[in-house]
Amino acid sequence: MMWSARPGRSWRSGGLLLAAICALLHLAPAAFAQPTAAIAPQARFEQGLRLLLEHDYAAAARVFEQLYAATGSERVRLEWARAAYLMQDYDKAKALFMAVLASEPPLPVREKINFFLEDISLAQGRLDYSVSLVQDSNPRAIPSVRTFNIFGLPFEYRPQVDTSRKWGLNYRLLASKGLDNARRWVASAGVLGTHFGDPAFNKAGWDVHLAYRFAFEPRIELRASHESQDLGADPFYRYAWLTFTHSSEPFRSWRLSHEVRHGSIDYPLYTYQNSVLTSYRLISEKGLSPHAAAGFELGWDQGRAIELPYSHTGHSYGVMGTYFLDAIATRAQLKWSAAHRLNAAADPMFGIRREDRRQSVTLTLESSAIRLAGLTPVFEFGYEKNDSTLALINYDRTIASVTFRKTY
Repeated sequence: MMWSARPGRSWRSGGLLLAAICALLHLAPAAFAQPTAAIAPQARFEQGLRLLLEHDYAAAARVFEQLYAATGSERVRLEWARAAYLMQDYDKAKALFMAVLASEPPLPVREKINFFLEDISLAQGRLDYSVSLVQDSNPRAIPSVRTFNIFGLPFEYRPQVDTSRKWGLNYRLLASKGLDNARRWVASAGVLGTHFGDPAFNKAGWDVHLAYRFAFEPRIELRASHESQDLGADPFYRYAWLTFTHSSEPFRSWRLSHEVRHGSIDYPLYTYQNSVLTSYRLISEKGLSPHAAAGFELGWDQGRAIELPYSHTGHSYGVMGTYFLDAIATRAQLKWSAAHRLNAAADPMFGIRREDRRQSVTLTLESSAIRLAGLTPVFEFGYEKNDSTLALINYDRTIASVTFRKTY
């Protein structure tokens, strides 16, 4: 199905409105452009865009509704849907977004629409679930070299668990609901876990969140969270934190996201490591073409433990590239990241200051062309390596998984 601004005219026929459209729709591909001959509809379209920028969403929705009635343009209907979303008329926005999806737009546009649909369902109340088949070569991050010298004396580490490659099943179940009419307050609760068959490797936990959304575009949110996880038969950690998030697109096809997190983490079996944690993360991604994007990620974190040797400061960085394969409705992303963490003082057991350098590379493939009982598959392949001044902390691992998750 061809998208058209008026009967007989394709969205692919010109480029006069491309700049304005991309500035508003972010990742919208250049293949969708406004015909140059339609001066009056173009003026009305630009008027609707200006009203959106002025936060007069109701007036913008009226403009796009009238323009859609005159042109039948899917591009206009997409802006109409976004205006309805921003004025929090979620039922109308959902119907319009679904209608645009039915016209089979390119994959980047479909991803953008799915983002809105997921957020609408989050506010209205939804149940998310996923299940994964995982193969992990080293789920407990056990070092492959196990003979060391400590204080000049030989030391041999003998793992108490089987160190062979493991197959496991991962699950995630999350329920969310908007709590007020404006749907600014959102609560969620979930359970998650991984089972490898051997109890020593199994993980299980739960989390709860309460979020307040100050704005929808740009997205500004404050979230209070608590997470608990057990490893094997023992409690592993209890983590409570606050997160402030700001996401926007200040330039054409350029996404920018900031996250500040502060909280405390308790280890029931290792109370000396209990810490106050603070972190900052910046993520940026730029659309390079209708089918490709590239980005980077920078991070900083600090943990202040009860005992100084276990306090740490770290920083991280990474780059990523994304490509959309429309022919097979697949999104491919390759990401490389590195992290450096330095402890505050010498380890009391080993007498040296711990410093870790971790690197990882991950390839993710997500296909919307495949559905199994309403679930979409996500394939992930990764490699991770850690080098430390404490040889006992060195490890490497490979991970492969296929996840089936609910999509909207």
